[in-house]
Amino acid sequence: MSEYLLFAVAFCLTGLLALSSCDLEFWDDDDEAAAEPIEMRGFFISMDESEVTDCKTEAFALTLEGDVVRNEPNVSVTTQGPGFAGNFPQIGVKVNESDNNSETIVTTYVSETGESFDRPGSYFLVATEDPDISVAEGQKIYVGYWAGYAYRPGGDDTQKPVVVCPYVLVPEGSDLVAEIGLVEDDDDRCGATDEAVHEDLQEYLAKSDAPGDFRDCWHLLDENNILSPMEN
Repeated sequence: MSEYLLFAVAFCLTGLLALSSCDLEFWDDDDEAAAEPIEMRGFFISMDESEVTDCKTEAFALTLEGDVVRNEPNVSVTTQGPGFAGNFPQIGVKVNESDNNSETIVTTYVSETGESFDRPGSYFLVATEDPDISVAEGQKIYVGYWAGYAYRPGGDDTQKPVVVCPYVLVPEGSDLVAEIGLVEDDDDRCGATDEAVHEDLQEYLAKSDAPGDFRDCWHLLDENNILSPMEN
């Protein structure tokens, strides 16, 4: 591994903890240009200050840096949406699973709360195909969850619960995204209306026995921070 690569990894890991912008550029021996990000759209269930579930959306720029190597990140992500101010840089790994011809992406982030950076979280997303979501040939969607503190900017300073909530990642060029529209400051929709989940996303974000209701988030830790999953 080159000296440049070691420096880039160390720099970006430090930058993540400070929630600073980091392009996560990795150089090979030929000094080739960094990979171009793939523009995607994330749809996810979240919780407000009263622990009421709702549906959020965010722009998701996914950069794949190459094959996974032990102890080295090979994925960088930047997310931005109306629910949170600013950009959220993330780093992680994408693994191609040869036994089931699948892909798994795991990334981590740190929240900005006032003048400090804390309340970390993680995304766990698995590639799949869905004929109901129109994407370009060869592209996949990713489904899974995000896990972290149920935190919203501008809320009170009390400790928030650690939760796990459903997440779906779709290519920006899909018909579904075009139908829902752009991510705007005052437009945080997961469907055709402000309170609805798009019909093609209901399998992942709405309850099977009540398509009009959002899937629940799960509390992960009890009052003693011991693992104790409990449906919200």
